[in-house]
Amino acid sequence: MTVWNIAHRGGAGLYPENTLAAFRDAVARGCDGAELDVQLSSDGEVVVFHDYRLKPEICRGTDGLYLESPTPRVKDLTLVGLKKCDVGRADAQSDYARAHPKIRAVDGERIPTLMEVVEVAKTARKPFRLFVELKTSFADRDISADPVALTDATVDVLRAGNHLDRTIFVGFDWPALLHARKIAPQTPCWFTTLAQSWFRPGRPPPQDDPPSEPALQMLRYWAATGTSPWAGGYDAVNYGGSVLRAIKAAGGDGWFPTHADINPQSVAEARALGLKIGTWTVNEPADMKRMLDFGLDAVCTDRPDLLATLMQ
Repeated sequence: MTVWNIAHRGGAGLYPENTLAAFRDAVARGCDGAELDVQLSSDGEVVVFHDYRLKPEICRGTDGLYLESPTPRVKDLTLVGLKKCDVGRADAQSDYARAHPKIRAVDGERIPTLMEVVEVAKTARKPFRLFVELKTSFADRDISADPVALTDATVDVLRAGNHLDRTIFVGFDWPALLHARKIAPQTPCWFTTLAQSWFRPGRPPPQDDPPSEPALQMLRYWAATGTSPWAGGYDAVNYGGSVLRAIKAAGGDGWFPTHADINPQSVAEARALGLKIGTWTVNEPADMKRMLDFGLDAVCTDRPDLLATLMQ
């Protein structure tokens, strides 16, 4: 089977993340699609940006200086206000820049709208899929848009751009996906999951990027009591402890976990349930090869160039 090469945030290891420059590059190099994050501006525009607040490491103001924390929330800015930020070059002194040494800076890049990304996707010579993460916060509902409102607006844009049939919705905040299932039932939803090591006894390994100990304990409490705000009523504890059975019960079409959770047992269970499988964010060649050997449906990576070489 063919594994889709999906450029994470457009290929964030090559070009500035979630920019039109990145998405154009993903199209030009023949990727099968791109993953992107959508949020709502204060005036209801669907914009493409990852963090809930403007990211100081990549956002420069009209004075050319990088923003300082605390930065404003995306939801509090108009589209015009968001477009004032230059997001085409990471601050060379930041940890972010050091972690992405191969990024090609493109000064003047602005935060795009979803419709602008759709127009880029439609220039591809083969079907170019958009893995659209409905970016809302289950831990703090005040910091982001309401999941239903964001989903409504996102579906409207994709329908107007005639791209719903080449979209897959993903996201950690399942209430948004559950709403997408209602209003766009023909568009697949692949349910994103937190690292499953977070919910096992003991401290998760550092490579699983666990949250602070208080936050981790709160996540475990929610999961154990079936009150997880991200699950929308479909907690794994109610399905024999299986997050995959919970996804199936919720009407999910696929599973979208971190690659650390991909193993023979989880793949077998997902396939037995009829779920598609994609994984994120796979940047090391050894991990890429392991994911390809599993025969997944999609691999999401900051380095689609490396993945393409391995796939050949």
